Amino acid sequence: MEHDEMDLSRWVEDRLSSLDPPAGWRPDSSAALAQLRRRDAPLRRGWWLWATVSATAAAACAVWLLVSTPTVCANPLGCSQPVRRTEPARPAPLAATTPAPATSPAVDIKSNFKESGSAKAPVTCELYTDYECPHCATFYLETVPQLSARYVETGKVRLIHRDFPLAGHRYARLAARYADAAGQAGYYQAVVNRLFRTQAVWSADGDVDGQVARAVPAAAMEKVRTLARSDMAVENLVATDEAQARDKHIDRTPTLLCNGRKLGPELSLVQVEASLDPMVARR
Repeated sequence: MEHDEMDLSRWVEDRLSSLDPPAGWRPDSSAALAQLRRRDAPLRRGWWLWATVSATAAAACAVWLLVSTPTVCANPLGCSQPVRRTEPARPAPLAATTPAPATSPAVDIKSNFKESGSAKAPVTCELYTDYECPHCATFYLETVPQLSARYVETGKVRLIHRDFPLAGHRYARLAARYADAAGQAGYYQAVVNRLFRTQAVWSADGDVDGQVARAVPAAAMEKVRTLARSDMAVENLVATDEAQARDKHIDRTPTLLCNGRKLGPELSLVQVEASLDPMVARR
């Protein structure tokens, strides 16, 4: 028994000694690194190929989205409802545009603050705008004052400003509510001008309230703020204008209808005057 144990021990020692490196052997780190690189080369090639394919696919998707999803205001003649090729356009979530209207005490809601000119004017024009539409801002700030001086203030045209917030503009509806709420306090025109002039600011940060507060005295601002944020009657003013736009098959802003006739598509001062003059002359 003791002899067998000695043989087993000697066998183990012989095996272990055979694993010792030869005398004078020294490790070669460069050779080992080269062998490791040869072994990992297929793996690195596969990773590079995967990364290249992924980047190409991502770039192709980005280009496809740019081509297949036109922006709301891409048309130089005005902003339009956005339409995707793969799915119907979706309006922004209500929470991102305006707080849900809540029941509030009865308010004597006025709507004629959107009108200017004589009720007896031979021509009635309706201007549909979106406060976040840059084309609307340009038309309202540059062209409308000239048209008002020539036609509205002279009793030839009655002008009605209507809201048509587009689904692709996140804060346009909230801006329309603030403008209509300001109309209840007698500051409609001041707020409309302020919203169009500062469009690039509030359309980026959503601070419609902050811009309106600069056009309305502090004493009236609290009423404007309350109506804009929570009153259903003000929301109904916006919804009524929207319903009229749909009934008249309006799909872009700005749109100008005079005696039921849609002017344009170009709404330059010269083109509008060329359309209005014959209407006024016939009356």
